[in-house]
Amino acid sequence: MAFDIVIVGGGLSGLALAAELAQAEFSKLRVLVLEQRKSYVRDRTWSYWKTPHNAAHRYSHLERQQWSQWCVRQGVSTHQQASPTVTKDGEDGKATCYCTLDGDAFYSAAQSAIAKSGHVELRLGTSVRQIVGGDTPSVETSEGEVIQAAWVFDARPPIQTNENRLVQQFLGREITTNSDVFDPTMVELMHFQPSTAGLHFFYVLPYSPRNALIETTWISPASVKPDFDTELQQFIASFVGSAAYEVVYEEKGSLNLSLSHTTPNHALHVARLGRGAGTLRASTGYAFLETLAHSAQIAMSLKSHAGTGDLKNWIPAAFKRHAIDEWMDTVFLTVLERDWSRSSWYFMQLFERLDAETMVAFLSGKASWRQRLLVTRALPTLPFSAQALSLLFKRASKLSGVSH
Repeated sequence: MAFDIVIVGGGLSGLALAAELAQAEFSKLRVLVLEQRKSYVRDRTWSYWKTPHNAAHRYSHLERQQWSQWCVRQGVSTHQQASPTVTKDGEDGKATCYCTLDGDAFYSAAQSAIAKSGHVELRLGTSVRQIVGGDTPSVETSEGEVIQAAWVFDARPPIQTNENRLVQQFLGREITTNSDVFDPTMVELMHFQPSTAGLHFFYVLPYSPRNALIETTWISPASVKPDFDTELQQFIASFVGSAAYEVVYEEKGSLNLSLSHTTPNHALHVARLGRGAGTLRASTGYAFLETLAHSAQIAMSLKSHAGTGDLKNWIPAAFKRHAIDEWMDTVFLTVLERDWSRSSWYFMQLFERLDAETMVAFLSGKASWRQRLLVTRALPTLPFSAQALSLLFKRASKLSGVSH
């Protein structure tokens, strides 16, 4: 059986692209999504920064909550920030907020768009054995079915074998309490814990005075195996005090923070989506808006080819992050790795020395040149400058070796 486009993997990136291609203007395309899970349930909570530079996206109406205040803590030290205020038409308004969206809400919306399209098919419970590139790439399922396409998009997370790689590991639980505990106006972005094995912090999303998602998060080498359950139980107990609580939802995961950012495409007419395409920001772990933007870019680049019956000459839009941001991420994470005991202090320095607008722009990947300069000036000069010069020297040496 042949399709125009086959998407392998129906997670965030796969469903996001499928929903884009479910629009009527792509009705002449035959699109297939293969997903190994048999049904969708809530398994993720995506959070991101909404700023004046981020237009409303396709799923904005599904946001569970928005906050205009946030804080970070280390020991007895707490630093708070509030949304920058902009003036529009003579009226002040909150322009920046921290948003969260539950995974099941996204899955339902994307599936609904696909079901209504008539030309996009979603097959659940289907595992893929291999993808073969070429003039007519193909996908072989675990049942032995071979499906041909003009283009194949691989939305599966890249396989990593290096145990020394950096990962972001987390365990989160949404709880309800029998009395008021949380301040629903304030997100606790990072509550740092002392560690020499990695950057460890807790994260609190307060939905109401009696309802919040609390996560324990580690950024560390993959060889570090924290006792997530114990540390999360202890933190929740200390946070809620004498209040009784009930766990109503749990999520966990491990995200590769590889400094190489992207995984090469398999072969001709096979392209990567999601983390394999580099949508995950290594220094922060944010990827939701980047993934949606990449899907929209691919769909936009396809418009002139849809319906022509010839996709061979089409080149899907690649995800691109500014080279200076990738370089800054590399410097930042490399310095953290050299002395994990000081990693939380570096973050505290950023929040304390930068205004809210600059900090959010840095975290969301939308910093201007001036704001990038402010970020570098807010960090200790010696370790970061030394690492930056070291990386520049290595790259120059590599380029020199290639030229010869």
